[in-house]
Amino acid sequence: MSEILLEGMPFDAYLEKYKIYEKTIKFMMKHLKKWHDDEPEDFQREMRADYRTVAETYQFERKIAAIEKNYMYDSPLLCISFSMAINDNEGDYVAIYTAFFDLNGDFFDDLMR
Repeated sequence: MSEILLEGMPFDAYLEKYKIYEKTIKFMMKHLKKWHDDEPEDFQREMRADYRTVAETYQFERKIAAIEKNYMYDSPLLCISFSMAINDNEGDYVAIYTAFFDLNGDFFDDLMR
């Protein structure tokens, strides 16, 4: 299998150059905090804990990094998606968070399922 190149560099090097993992963690924590602040009861029910417990004890695991054509927009976008599994402190799956980045490594949207 050949290496995927993006802007002339291997995909993993591209992800590292634009700090996609680090940005995804940052935006995921921001998303979780906002959700907790806006709807604490919903957050508690879905995440099985309060924000502090989630932030300090839950496990965040890299799942998927992909180049995709995203059709959720009026003009489909070629972008990078990076997904993190969120597991509780016992390792049970709770949710998956996906951040979307343009090809310059700039965040433009996210999704929590």
